[in-house]
Amino acid sequence: MADIGDASESRKGYEVTAPTRLLRAWQLLTAVNEELHADGTDDEAGRRAAKVFNLLRDDLVRSVSPPLAREVDLLLPRLAENADLAATRIACSGALGWVNSLMTSMLMQFAGQSDRVAHKNGTPAGKRAPRRTSLRRSGTCP
Repeated sequence: MADIGDASESRKGYEVTAPTRLLRAWQLLTAVNEELHADGTDDEAGRRAAKVFNLLRDDLVRSVSPPLAREVDLLLPRLAENADLAATRIACSGALGWVNSLMTSMLMQFAGQSDRVAHKNGTPAGKRAPRRTSLRRSGTCP
């Protein structure tokens, strides 16, 4: 689980409970949004995208804590089966904006945790220990 925002928000229960599922939904939503805004997209493609949008919306609800799930319900209502292209574009863009904001908060929390762990291990914040770029040990392979 990843708390979202500052300490007061995490006390309210704003958490991502399934970060991997959220990341997948975010990537798929981005792809659907790009497809919806491509040249030559028609209403039939919009109706197919509306079905995918509803599935991704359900994934968002399952990826977050109940307070954030209620926010999804309020801000991102399900689309009708016969939603036209314009309605689907609007819903998809709105959902993408919400998820982008959530992902930014989540990634900032992860970065802060990484800095705290690095500091605890004696590495200055923002610095990482050097990584080996080769599997070979020096002096043992030509």
